Amino acid sequence: MKEPVGRYPGILLNHVEMLYQPGERELAGEFFRALGCKVETKLHDTYAFAFVDAEFTDIINNVLYLSEIRPEQAALEKALQAALGRDENLAQGLKGYLEKRRTRPHGIPHFGIRYPSFDSIEEVIARLESLEEPLRGRVEGPLVVRPGDALSMTNDLIQAFVATDVAFTGLGTLGQMIELQAQQIVTN
Repeated sequence: MKEPVGRYPGILLNHVEMLYQPGERELAGEFFRALGCKVETKLHDTYAFAFVDAEFTDIINNVLYLSEIRPEQAALEKALQAALGRDENLAQGLKGYLEKRRTRPHGIPHFGIRYPSFDSIEEVIARLESLEEPLRGRVEGPLVVRPGDALSMTNDLIQAFVATDVAFTGLGTLGQMIELQAQQIVTN
């Protein structure tokens, strides 16, 4: 049996708060279910929870909080979208950033979710590749990097980069990159 994360005596990352657009709580939940998370929308009025490990539904540790974008950020996003429509340099800068994210994701801000095996991440990759609308139109990727691929950092990892604007930690205009990763454990 796995030990609950809350009992780990060291320092760890315990949560990430992510935002979604008004009315898209269920869509955000659908996205994280595709990643293999257990999603609970009825535990709290403000937050939905995406539990990274479905066996442990600790609302404090190893969890992604999903909350509706606040009016202040929505106003900033609206102003940024207006500026993108007026400022060609800004629009080109965003276009270049998004192209790098799509083709060479290393170095783009992201967080990672680790899967226990190559088989388990391949199941998630297959789910992502078969998403249906409206989620399909809002998810980019996955860009999968397997051992031996040109972008591969090591032969011990499968990395799958997925980007979305369904849930994000910064600006929705930039979207969110998430790296899905499985490490092959080599024992001697």
